[in-house]
Amino acid sequence: MKQHEREFFISLIRSGKYFIKDLVIVPPTIDQYTLACKVYNDAYQQAYVDGMMDEEEINHWMREQELWTAEDDTRIEGLQKDIERLKIEIYNARDNESLRDKIRLYLRAGEAQLASHSNKKNQYYLNTCEGFAAYEKLSWIIKNTTYLNNTLYDFENTSLSYVVDEWQLSVLPESKIRELARTEPWRSLWVINEKAGTKLFPNGDNFELTHNQKNIVIWAQTYDNIQESMDCPNKNVIEDDDMLDGWFILQSQKREKERNEKEFENTVKSDKIKNSAEVFVVTSPKNKDKIDSMNDPYANMIKKQREALLKQKGTVSQDQFADEKLNMTMQTTNQMKRK
Repeated sequence: MKQHEREFFISLIRSGKYFIKDLVIVPPTIDQYTLACKVYNDAYQQAYVDGMMDEEEINHWMREQELWTAEDDTRIEGLQKDIERLKIEIYNARDNESLRDKIRLYLRAGEAQLASHSNKKNQYYLNTCEGFAAYEKLSWIIKNTTYLNNTLYDFENTSLSYVVDEWQLSVLPESKIRELARTEPWRSLWVINEKAGTKLFPNGDNFELTHNQKNIVIWAQTYDNIQESMDCPNKNVIEDDDMLDGWFILQSQKREKERNEKEFENTVKSDKIKNSAEVFVVTSPKNKDKIDSMNDPYANMIKKQREALLKQKGTVSQDQFADEKLNMTMQTTNQMKRK
């Protein structure tokens, strides 16, 4: 975005208002939002009494009709893992622009496939109790926060459904919010607010923050946290959402690995086991990934090599593993050097 575009969006976000022709939609008060939540609960209960299925029931129905299968769940899970892996690869290729661009093409394709599969799963959401109630809640909010010439609008000349649909377009995508949160003019406003205690949003103490207001504050704080991190990435990484996401994932994996290792050390009392080069752990399939995360890349590579050899031959002795052969060769070489 250019500077004038960022200034426009920041002004719009700060105001909390959304304009549709001559209509102005303002943020709801806390009391109004509380009433809207009651509208949701009442609509949900009435829909359920009228025989509408909830999300759990619609998912079960989709499986019965083979509109959604276990293979679809596996596909979604696989795409999510692929997207994470590609973001890590983009981060690791941060100094190789051409490779980064190639990986990004695969990432965009994976995201498109995930969106398509997610839409397939959620295609009946509006026909659920949750979907119906959410639309009723939003419609109530729009109906009670839309003004024409400072007077609550009666929706005689413009349909409520049209205004609801237009308002939903006001929710900025995450990529745009992230760019706004890390650039001017927001960065200066954010710093001044922290130092001088100025007001970022003129909503008033009795008004709810809008979706865009909440998101830009969350991301502004996130970027502050990144700058304070001991492993803070460089500016180019911070300004590239894909690379920064890769950094986030790696940081999360690092913390998870450290946490698992600490938990394991606390459960093992024997110093002999703690200091062993290899420890065999019996665990459930559910905890397999957790145990695997404690291995470093080299250990995982050795594990895969051993599993492949076992699969090929069925039974092997310790000295037949490639890593053990390498270790013995190195030991022999060192002995010869010492002699």
